[in-house]
Amino acid sequence: MSTLEAIKSKPSSIAHRLKASFPVRRLSFDFTSSTRYWFDNDAYFTHLMNAMSAIFPQGELMLIEALRNIRHKIDDPALQAEISAFIGQEAMHAKEHLAFNRYADEQQININELQNEVKALYALMQKILPTMHIMSIGCAIEHITATLGAELLRNDQWNHRLVGPVAELWLWHAVEENEHKAVFFDAYVASGGGYLSRIFYMTFAGSILLFLIANNTRRLLKADQVLSLNGIAKFFKKGVGNQGLLTLHTVKDFLDYYRPDFHPFDHDTKRLENLWQKRLDLKI
Repeated sequence: MSTLEAIKSKPSSIAHRLKASFPVRRLSFDFTSSTRYWFDNDAYFTHLMNAMSAIFPQGELMLIEALRNIRHKIDDPALQAEISAFIGQEAMHAKEHLAFNRYADEQQININELQNEVKALYALMQKILPTMHIMSIGCAIEHITATLGAELLRNDQWNHRLVGPVAELWLWHAVEENEHKAVFFDAYVASGGGYLSRIFYMTFAGSILLFLIANNTRRLLKADQVLSLNGIAKFFKKGVGNQGLLTLHTVKDFLDYYRPDFHPFDHDTKRLENLWQKRLDLKI
């Protein structure tokens, strides 16, 4: 069964009888009104997030498949319901990021080439790595996306700079990454995952993810002929530190993952989620 077929298949009867703690929202965005530099008319930060959009869809499909491969090991019906809702949310994220990526390609922003390279990398990982290793990678990715998403929602100096339907896509995505941030971790633990594997793959996968985002951003900026040392310096000045997205708070949250007793709910984002559910008029 292909990943997309698996997404469309019905959840287990036990999971179907229970309600998850978060909903699956069937959203659809029209990107035709988007400007080229939709992040406050800033090429650098727009292409940073475009580079992430090239990575996310195939990554989300990979995590869905990994969960489906191990869920038979999990006896907890409540966690099974959470897994079904997680799969639904991540499938919607993949669908809408793919829709944005197609629109970006129509605007001569070559995300499709980057996306195909990432797809090949994920396919190689799935071929050579056991499922529980993919699960370790998934825990790392989920922690990274939830942490960055929480900072985007928390930092009004940043979230107010996103413009149009792409802004709605990213803010919705950030809310849901925090709503379901513990599901993959709990499934990993429940299916026998251990501490050493998850911290090894945080270091390994986190480094690869950082390289992919940085290199893809560079390629998009170079294609637009706006890449310069002065631009890079301004980018880091704006993006790192108290006024940026990479703050001491986010660094601490990232590093918390290395604690043996870490759990995603150690970082309480419920009030933040509730605030943005109202701002974005999202079903609760």
